[in-house]
Amino acid sequence: MKIKGLGLVVAIFIVLLVISWAFDTTNLAAIQRQYLHWNYFSHVIMIVLAIGAMAIGKNDFTSYGFTIKKWRSDLSIALICLISAAGYIPSLISPSITGNRLINPLFIIAAIALALWLVLNKKNEGMAKESGVRIFWPIISIPAIIAVALGVAGFGIIASTIAFQFYFAGFGEEILFRGYFQSRLNQDFGRRWTIKGVSFGPALLIAAALFGILHVLSSFNPLMGEFGLDVLAGITSFFAGLLFGFLREKTGTVLSASVGHGLLDLGQVIPLLF
Repeated sequence: MKIKGLGLVVAIFIVLLVISWAFDTTNLAAIQRQYLHWNYFSHVIMIVLAIGAMAIGKNDFTSYGFTIKKWRSDLSIALICLISAAGYIPSLISPSITGNRLINPLFIIAAIALALWLVLNKKNEGMAKESGVRIFWPIISIPAIIAVALGVAGFGIIASTIAFQFYFAGFGEEILFRGYFQSRLNQDFGRRWTIKGVSFGPALLIAAALFGILHVLSSFNPLMGEFGLDVLAGITSFFAGLLFGFLREKTGTVLSASVGHGLLDLGQVIPLLF
């Protein structure tokens, strides 16, 4: 049964890669880059594959983390992920660090580790404070408004960046990797380990590893003769996957991981527009 579940997850992962590679060879991919600036298609496929697999499995969707019963608490704990974006600050302010691809990931991993430590040590709350939830949307919108006002980026690319990084990358990737992959593998491998009261198992590590591999292959497409491998991006993404995986296990929902992922991506990308 364990091999069957793992085989299913790997098969879906491979299907995602092949479909994404095939799409990139079409004219639609060029149109997408020209007008939308980001790879929306592959993230829509992630959601479709995840929801389809969940439906075929005939399990309750809540078992995959689809619940908003504690949404205020989920948003509150997800805000911690913004700390992870601080790992990208040194590369933005120091050209010497920017040019050193070995040093830069260390800052990112350190920031992710700090965020993970805070997540694991945060007390579960039945209801987050209103003040914590109220700052959620300003965190997303204020940098974008400033960028448009200063004329450093057009409204179109700002809107597309926010929509893609927060909703499609954040929710799309988490619905597949933490929502389906991690939850499905938990059914087979169980949660045999505990850290700071958070139970988890091999599924968290496997989902994080696949998440890392996805980013290693970000410049890889054999159908187009492209064989670039971004190993360092894969390593940092693996650690980010651990953070999102523990968010999933601690809160019991995919909402916290999705919001946290979206915030981290926005915190990384928005400063690049200035």
